[in-house]
Amino acid sequence: MITTGERQYGEVIEKLLPELEKFFSFHAGSLLRAMPHMPDSFKKKIRELAEKHVENIAQAEARNPFGVPITEGGWAGSGFVIRNATNNYYLHKAFPDLVDRESVLKGLNYMFGTHPAHNLSLVSAVGARSKEVAYGMNRADFTFLPGGIVPGILILKPDFPENREDWPFFWGQNEYVVNLAGSYIYLVFAAKDVLGAK
Repeated sequence: MITTGERQYGEVIEKLLPELEKFFSFHAGSLLRAMPHMPDSFKKKIRELAEKHVENIAQAEARNPFGVPITEGGWAGSGFVIRNATNNYYLHKAFPDLVDRESVLKGLNYMFGTHPAHNLSLVSAVGARSKEVAYGMNRADFTFLPGGIVPGILILKPDFPENREDWPFFWGQNEYVVNLAGSYIYLVFAAKDVLGAK
């Protein structure tokens, strides 16, 4: 739709909206990018969804001192932190009165060491101290790949944060997640944008 400007694609988005809004946090980026090409009624609906989303995320962020939603399942939450910060970028651009730029930057702060368990950057070779024991495609045990991103801090029940630096084979903590590299790079550029950096 953005590329062609053809209304037929917008009609499909409007038709799918009732399903997409159930999982707004997963689709926020796409819906917010579509918003400038849609009618005012769509924009009003997205604003309503954004307001609810901001309330829900604020509750999750308030559960820890790091200001990001931390997952508490069997997989650590770097991907969720990055996605949430990227959503905050789109929300900030569309509705700066709802989301400030700090909500974008908190995601990178978390990735770079402002998190529980230790202060290592979860992006190998980025930061003053970073993950140097991880498991990647090269299968070289107890090594790291520059730019690799690990799932990060796993919250073990009931509330113990762990990210082992001496054992790479805990996949929920230290296995490189290939698709996160692109998401992380996008978030870095988003942060540069909100900071006005070149």
